[in-house]
Amino acid sequence: MSSALLTAVFLAAALTTTSCGSPPPPPASKTDRAGLVMGTKNDRVLMIGIANRAAAFERSATPAQIRACTRRTTMAYPACLPPMS
Repeated sequence: MSSALLTAVFLAAALTTTSCGSPPPPPASKTDRAGLVMGTKNDRVLMIGIANRAAAFERSATPAQIRACTRRTTMAYPACLPPMS
């Protein structure tokens, strides 16, 4: 029984460290609904909040997009996104 439990633990650990996890959020876009940037996650994801927590969402972003949207906290997302080059 202990070997089955040990196997299950190793299998669970392997699944959480592989690419089988959840896919990355969609990229940040000027066409997204408006919200406020609440913070970042993993230096590659913007967390955007709407009026209630249930409507919050995440968008993958470049370092330049993250800098632009976290520099001026009064500017709402997606207006904070830098112009496309």
